[in-house]
Amino acid sequence: MSYLVLARKWRPQDWDEVIGQSHVTGTLRNAIEHNRLAHAYLFTGPRGVGKTSVARILAKALNCESPQGSSPCNTCSSCREITEGGAVDVFEIDGASNRGIDEVRDLREKIRYSPARGRYRIYIIDEVHMLTTQAFNALLKTLEEPPSHALFIFATTEPHKVPATIVSRCQRFDFRRVPSSEIAAREEKFEVQEDALELIARKADGSMRDSQSILDQLVSFSDGAITRDMVMEGLGLIEQGLFFQVTKSVNDRDVHAGMDIIDKVVSGGYDPEEFLLGLAEHLRNLLLVQSTGSTDLVDAGKEDQERYAEAGQTFAEGDLLRYLRLVSEARMELKGNPNPRLPLETALIKMIRLDKTVQIEHLLDLLAPGEGQRAGATQAAAPAKKTGKTKAGDSEKPAEKSEQVTPEAQSASSSQADTSPSENEKKNGITLSQVQARWSEVLERVRRRKITVGSFLHEATLLEVEGEKIELGFGLKNGFHIDAIEKARKLVEEVLSEVYQKPLTFACQKRDLPRREFVPSSKKAKEDLLGQLGKDNPLVKKIIDDFDAEIL
Repeated sequence: MSYLVLARKWRPQDWDEVIGQSHVTGTLRNAIEHNRLAHAYLFTGPRGVGKTSVARILAKALNCESPQGSSPCNTCSSCREITEGGAVDVFEIDGASNRGIDEVRDLREKIRYSPARGRYRIYIIDEVHMLTTQAFNALLKTLEEPPSHALFIFATTEPHKVPATIVSRCQRFDFRRVPSSEIAAREEKFEVQEDALELIARKADGSMRDSQSILDQLVSFSDGAITRDMVMEGLGLIEQGLFFQVTKSVNDRDVHAGMDIIDKVVSGGYDPEEFLLGLAEHLRNLLLVQSTGSTDLVDAGKEDQERYAEAGQTFAEGDLLRYLRLVSEARMELKGNPNPRLPLETALIKMIRLDKTVQIEHLLDLLAPGEGQRAGATQAAAPAKKTGKTKAGDSEKPAEKSEQVTPEAQSASSSQADTSPSENEKKNGITLSQVQARWSEVLERVRRRKITVGSFLHEATLLEVEGEKIELGFGLKNGFHIDAIEKARKLVEEVLSEVYQKPLTFACQKRDLPRREFVPSSKKAKEDLLGQLGKDNPLVKKIIDDFDAEIL
């Protein structure tokens, strides 16, 4: 059999050929150069990222007859034998088929013998997590104190299944998924379009070996250049535009369009699980765009990134999170379901019918009592005052003539001015009574701008006013209230300046103040109050009914 598949043909033979694992190769090269080799290594990571290849390169570098620094020469007899799998001092063991205690005992007996040709006897155990508990226990002592000529290299895709006693005796290296851009950059003599390479890299999901196997398959599938359409057809992938149609039907609340898409997927012979995986990836991309405001983390072509940048702003973050949960649940229901169409349809209908997410701050603003009525009343009252209309008729009078000042009023006004000399003496100051007179307006304005701060400020007690500073008192258990108000200091001081027309500041103090009761204490009074709130506001009534709310 003369043909060699690409995954074997492109297997790295030197450190520089390893893709995407510089943190591993750099450390191992330095260890060889400075003679700081460990007696056992544990290579972990997903499939096809170079664990076994790096283990072979390390074995060649250690037993090479004419090493080039920390790199093997790849021309001596030792390097060639390791590459071909026939080296007498390098043993590659499959942990799945040699998992018992008898195999480990045999290894312990043979490891004592010196290497036949090289400097080290090297044991590479692939999928080491498949060893039995008894086999691991039998290996412990040898692994802790091996002969000076022995070196262990363990490789696994499931490190959590390796006992901690084994891991603690090894130097662990975690191999990363290979970025799609680096996978797409790897090519040979085949003519492959750039967007086709991007699809292959995304399908490989960080596995270099998977991408090579996919490319090998597509080379056999095609007669010439490998195009994007050819990759879509050959791998049975779903066009990205279909997922944009799904989210459009969700956004438009169009059940009919959504069911047409499901029918197209099922009747087109696409794998239902592949569709759900693609939809989850699509929703993830939308979530990244919505959350970060950019497409830097979206693994897609330039054209698709522009589409995501536009579509991502049409969804709320909370909605996308709930859609992802529904897709995940549909994947679980799909396994073993005799009717694969049903989980797809139910998941999409739930997404379409799902109520939109509402921020709690917005809901609290809607529930703020009487704000809309007060604002409307203020706006309605302003033109009435300006035009000077009376309740009895529609005739208009100039505002100047509508206000008549009698001699008695003038006398009272001058008398009042004489009895409050402090205002004339301290033009920039303000009294406690003046603050109290408009304090309710301050609370109202703060609540309109940030309802939580307004609620906390409502529990404050006006203590005194010194110059341009207002002293606010809080109970001994209101430290959280003080912290929240201090964080919103700029907002509160802006409102104070607006209301009193002076640049005022404030200070918060903890005092042993009497507890303020804002709701009735008896059960019947609370029920009556809750019923009244529901009558006054339909939205409050819906919340009470849906969540079985009660006043605490």
